[in-house]
Amino acid sequence: MLGNFGNMMEVIQKVQHNVQSIQEGLRNKRLESSSGDVVHVVMNGAQEVVALHLNPLYLSPDNKAMLEDLLIACLNDVSRQSREQSQSAMSKLTQDFNLPPIPGLF
Repeated sequence: MLGNFGNMMEVIQKVQHNVQSIQEGLRNKRLESSSGDVVHVVMNGAQEVVALHLNPLYLSPDNKAMLEDLLIACLNDVSRQSREQSQSAMSKLTQDFNLPPIPGLF
């Protein structure tokens, strides 16, 4: 009985180590979304915005609504990319360790 528990603890430690490695790798990835030359957003795989560029040619009160819409669209797009990449990496991890999908775990 204790042998199975020891093996389970070893697997849990390996999973924790792999999760940390995946999270670090995601932090180092860069995902981008642009709307032509108007807005450019860069986010890492940990869903942190690391760069934002607004073309100064479009910075005027007349373009406020357009810039807001484009910025929202780019942020949503790059957030979706980041979530998909994270889910894919964690899904591979659960497959590698033969774990069932555990909602909310990752």
